[in-house]
Amino acid sequence: MKKNVVFTTILISLIQFSAQCFSQTVIPHPVPDEFVSNQYSVEVNGKPVQVFEASPRVHFASFEFTGKANVKVNGQIMRELNVPLPIRKEQETGRSVWDGDVLVRPLSRNVKAQTNGTTATFTLVEPGQYSVEGSRTTKFDNDNKNMVLFLFANKPETGRPKDGDPNVIYLKPGIHQQNMDLKSGQTLYLEAGAVLFGGINVWDAQDVKILGHGVVFYYGPQSENHDTGNIHRKNWHPLTTHNSERLTVSGITFVARSRTWTIQMHTTFDADFDNVKVLGVNDQNVNGDGFDWFGGGRTRIKNSLVRSADDSFAFFPPGFGPEGEVKDVRIENCVIWPTRANIGRYGGGLVLKIDNIAMINCDVIHVPIRLFQVPRSLICTTGNPDVNKENSLLFSNILFENIRLEEPAGLLGVQNEAAVYRNIVFKDITIMGKPTLSEAPLFIHSTVDGLVFDHVTINGKLVSGMKDVPFSNIPGLITKEIKNLKFINTE
Repeated sequence: MKKNVVFTTILISLIQFSAQCFSQTVIPHPVPDEFVSNQYSVEVNGKPVQVFEASPRVHFASFEFTGKANVKVNGQIMRELNVPLPIRKEQETGRSVWDGDVLVRPLSRNVKAQTNGTTATFTLVEPGQYSVEGSRTTKFDNDNKNMVLFLFANKPETGRPKDGDPNVIYLKPGIHQQNMDLKSGQTLYLEAGAVLFGGINVWDAQDVKILGHGVVFYYGPQSENHDTGNIHRKNWHPLTTHNSERLTVSGITFVARSRTWTIQMHTTFDADFDNVKVLGVNDQNVNGDGFDWFGGGRTRIKNSLVRSADDSFAFFPPGFGPEGEVKDVRIENCVIWPTRANIGRYGGGLVLKIDNIAMINCDVIHVPIRLFQVPRSLICTTGNPDVNKENSLLFSNILFENIRLEEPAGLLGVQNEAAVYRNIVFKDITIMGKPTLSEAPLFIHSTVDGLVFDHVTINGKLVSGMKDVPFSNIPGLITKEIKNLKFINTE
């Protein structure tokens, strides 16, 4: 009997072990030779995963997995032919690019890295986007000597379209140097390892899909000396839309290497972005917005990464025109890192209405320093004396819920005296660290009617009243009254 029990126990253990091994899979995504990075080497469950160099400071590795992903990253500095790297001079060849311990962000996922010299090891148990960086990494616009490696840990791909379908443009691994104009009903599929070196245009089209685990890499003719990235025209951004409906984008990595916005949507409705990675990596770290609306709405962005070199999300009337509206936008389960300017910016135009905007369950892993007296915050509205007219800017029904800011930042920064804010809710917000005067949670020079703080925590302290929410002020501007202010702080 005992022998049978022992045999049965061993058999069950072997079956469990076999099932675990069978369910734990890794599929690395290849990188064309022209984009392979030598600064990092990555292994996942013992399999090498190639690293893509988006810029000298920004790299990423992409793969699919099931079960657990045991990751090993070597960050040994490599210098070739005495070419200087954008890192600190004291970091010599052969030393660690991290200059100390390694952090894996978002911190809320509780991934603990073990650092041993130039090597970091850790385990991922859920898909998503991760930033592997030195513990000193912060404020890219103030200190351009940091490097970062993103890991894009994807679920296994399903629903791949058929190559040869007349409505499918199928790009196989390799570099495809061209611009794409997609028409109604078309699907553009980028297989893992495919790089579209150019821009995608969706103009006057419906039911367009952009799918796959490939990369759209844009390096255009924009000036390095002044901002032209906001211009609305074809082939001026990695993805540009105009007068379109029912756009689906899933799995794609968009890299904006030049000084331009990354995804610009003009009068576009019912767009759905899932597991999209947006990387603004211009060397000057400016005018590299993530998502921009020129009017339109009914947009959902989920399970995505936005690493912008300016505002992560910005809302304007069509083409900065005299009037417009953006309505019904939902951003959820995202990792956000604006390396310059703001998380969200609303403004521009003589008349602009913003309604029903929600950001839910998101991690803001870094926040830049304040620039040009513009408050760095979840909401920012800047002023323009030429267009300030009473009640010209109306923002209503804006919700931020379950947001984790890993660096001090503002919540509401409004410096346009013509703006009116109604029904703004901050619910379950955590700000790590103590904000300074330039990072004050409130920065208001406009009318606010209906402002709710529902379990907002700043530097470990639950906000219970206005005394816990300091204001920042620019000399010469008067902070206006907040009407219908409410604090909810019961445990």
